[in-house]
Parts: sequence; structure tokens; C-alpha cells
Amino acid sequence: MKKKIILISSIIFVIILIPVVLIAFAFGLAPQYDKTFYGGMTIKYNRLKSISGKKVVIIGGSSLAFGLRSDLLEKELGMPVVNFGLYANLGTKYMLDVAKDFIGKDDIVIIAPEQNAQALSLYFNAEAAWYSLDGNYEILNKIDGDNGGEMFGKFFTFLGGKFGYWKNNNKPNPSGVYNVSSFNSFGDIEYARPYNTMNDGFDAATPISFVKSVIDGEFIKYINSYGRAVKKAGAKAYYTFSPMNVKALSEASNDDAILDYYDYLTNRLDITIIGNPKTHILDEDWFYDSNFHLNDAGAVYYTALLAQEIKATLDIFTPVTIQVPDKPQVPQGSGVSGVGSAELDEASKIFNLSGVNITTDGEDVIFSGEWTVDGLTDYGKTLTEIVLPDALAGLPVTEIANRAFADNTTVTKITFGKNISSVGENAFDGCAALGGVYITSLEPDRFHVSNNILQGADKCYMYVPQEAYTAYKFDYFWSFLDATRPLKSY
Repeated sequence: MKKKIILISSIIFVIILIPVVLIAFAFGLAPQYDKTFYGGMTIKYNRLKSISGKKVVIIGGSSLAFGLRSDLLEKELGMPVVNFGLYANLGTKYMLDVAKDFIGKDDIVIIAPEQNAQALSLYFNAEAAWYSLDGNYEILNKIDGDNGGEMFGKFFTFLGGKFGYWKNNNKPNPSGVYNVSSFNSFGDIEYARPYNTMNDGFDAATPISFVKSVIDGEFIKYINSYGRAVKKAGAKAYYTFSPMNVKALSEASNDDAILDYYDYLTNRLDITIIGNPKTHILDEDWFYDSNFHLNDAGAVYYTALLAQEIKATLDIFTPVTIQVPDKPQVPQGSGVSGVGSAELDEASKIFNLSGVNITTDGEDVIFSGEWTVDGLTDYGKTLTEIVLPDALAGLPVTEIANRAFADNTTVTKITFGKNISSVGENAFDGCAALGGVYITSLEPDRFHVSNNILQGADKCYMYVPQEAYTAYKFDYFWSFLDATRPLKSY
């Protein structure tokens, strides 16, 4: 009997000890995600908690990281500015919850989410949250208890991934603007982004909508509750809009729809709205690599606009002194030229193609530009596997048009050429048999995927090269997709 009691006691002790050891191991292990874009959370958090006294706290997503010049705004308003916008993949609620305890008397809080359904909801990504607090677990105490179950559910996924990177000494370290080194001490992106890099100046796969259903009713209730908490702390809360690319507006988002949406929001929010949507819809020249991310000049322009709107709201009557630069222009002559080939003839049997100018030089046919895949020929629609070429006639194949493969019930596998950089809306909608879209490029920056790319293809997953899997998983744009439909490798 005594041995049995000792055995049972030992088992209970081990059961209790295992999670304690795992938690201690996870928290004690060197940070593995601190070089990713998520690492910017520590910079922003430390700045927020280090400022005592009156301040301006602007909360939202990455449009703030790319769109604010905090140094210029501080000078205009005469008070410290905290740029508390990081990543829509974390969720607007996450950013608001973490900031809440640091809101104090006489603070100005401005809530500025992106104009899309995910940012305008109570969306919360627990796995992404773990990445963002890796190495700064004090943030864990600021997460809403309502999300505690989700955080617990993703803890072991986080621990397993962290241990794997530590064991193999290959922690994620993205290149370019989405590395944590792009942030300055204000929490602003300070990485050279001189002009718009998107095809046709916008991302066609992520339209901006002003239909009323884009904002969740529960999110509105949450914002109103947050406003009351801010008021109780002796501060004031306001709502405003992120910068938005005019070319990305959906067909339904005309002037009347935008006005109706603004009236709808005004009547339901208990906090004051600064500015209006129309003034935040900007020409494509001011943007960088998404419909919400501004280039260097665009950040100055948006900061000046926001400064003017804040001053007007706070009855500060001094003029805005920020000098707005000219719109940056995309360098010309970046296209390429080529000549016809037998490969093009073969591809034309499968694909409907456009986007290239065709001229003649004596007996030669000259092609210039870049190819767009508009769809499949009748023959192409009979194929079960489709491979998009890297180039045709010496010119890169870069775009897939809206609904290019839609309603194809035959194709099971599609492989992208390495130069694909844009996929239109609903490109795979109705592809009931499609099981995988295979990416061949080792560089996730070449293609800024949207998180709804596989809409209407319920059985399909995106496959990326095994040697580049980590780079894709922690790429800014691919992380959104991975959160909704996990990436696979091959």
C-alpha cells in the first residue's frame, strides 16, 4: 500500500513538474523571433512604458509603422508621440489591450486600424502574439484574459518552433524592410523605400471596401468600451483612418458609399472621429509595397495630414510646419525586351496572355514588357497539372489576372514560375480539385501574397521550397496566409 502511495505521488509530481519545466525552458531560452518584424513589439512597448506624463499614443497596424514620422509629429504637437502600430496579423485588439495599462491622465489616444475586415474585428492571433513577446514576457501580463485560452493552446506550438530554431542555430532573420532593424527608437520604419513598388501602383488582391459589413459590430462595442476606460484614466480617445490607396478602392466604394459608411460609424462610435475617410484616401504615388504602407515621402505627407487633423480637434491653432515633399515617381525604363520563341508558341496553347507590347523591326518581331496570365485556353482547361513559366520570349511572367483559373474543376496542381509577383482576386475560386499551388522562388519578397488568395479553393494549400520555409513563414505578407491556412513545404 505504501509503495502504491509513493508511486501515485511520484506520478502526480511528474505531471505537475513537466509543465513547470517546459515553461521555464521556453522563457529561459534565448529569443528566436526577435529579428523578425514581430520583434518591433519590444521597441514599441519599451517606448510606451518609458514615457511618463502627457503623450499621444496612436494605435493600429503596420500602416502606422510605415506611415508615421513620430519625430515630426512630436515637434508639431509639443508632446511625446508613441507609434503603437505594428502588424495586423496580431489583431487591433491585441495592440489596444497591451497599451491600455499605460494610458494616463491627459493622454491623447488615437485608434487608427486599417480599413479591412480583419483589422476591424476582434481577431486575435495567439501564435503571432507569442512571437511578438519572445524575450519580453512582461507583455504577456497585458494580454486580455479572454484570450488566455488561445494563448495556452498555442504555447506548445511556440515552444516547439522556438526549440527547433535554437537547436539548429537558424533563428528567423528576414532580409529587407521586414527585419526588426528597420525600426528606429520611435517605433517607426526607417528603411529606404523611395517609391511605389507594386504592379500598376496597387495590390489588386486586397481591395479596400467601405461597405458597412466590413466593420464588426462587436468591434464597435469593444472600441466604445475602450473609450470609456481611457476616459476613466483621465485621457481622451479618438478614432481615425489609416492611409488608403485610391487605386485599391472596391467598385462598390464610391463617394456615396464612403459617406454612408462615415455616417454609420459616426452614429455608432461613442468616441470622436478625427478627419474623414476621403482625406485619408491618397494617390498611389505615396505608397510602397501594400495598399496601406507608405513610402518615405508618403510617411511625411500622412504625418502632416494627421498633425493638421489632430490640431484642429484639440483646438491648437498654430499652422502645420511639416514640409511635404513632391510625389515620388517610379523610375522609367525598368521593363525588359525580348524576341519571339518556340516556347511562347507552346505556352500560347495553354494560356491566354497579355501585358506585352509587340512591334516589328524589319523581319523581327520585338516583345517588350511583362506577361500577364489572363486565363486558360480550352486545351489548358483539360490539364490536371499546370506549370507557369519563369519567362517567355525573354520576358518575365509576373501577373495572374482576376479569376484566371476560376471554376476549373480539372486542375489538381499549379506551379508558379519564380517571377510571379501578383495574383488577382478569386484567381482559384471554384477550383474544387486543386490541392496545391507550388511556389518555386526562394525569395518571399518577390511575391506579396494576400491572405485570401485561396478563396474558393477549399482543399488547396500553398507549398513553398523546404529550404526557404522559415523565410516564407515569417515574411510579413506570407504570415497572414499562414495564420489562416498553414503553409506547407516540399
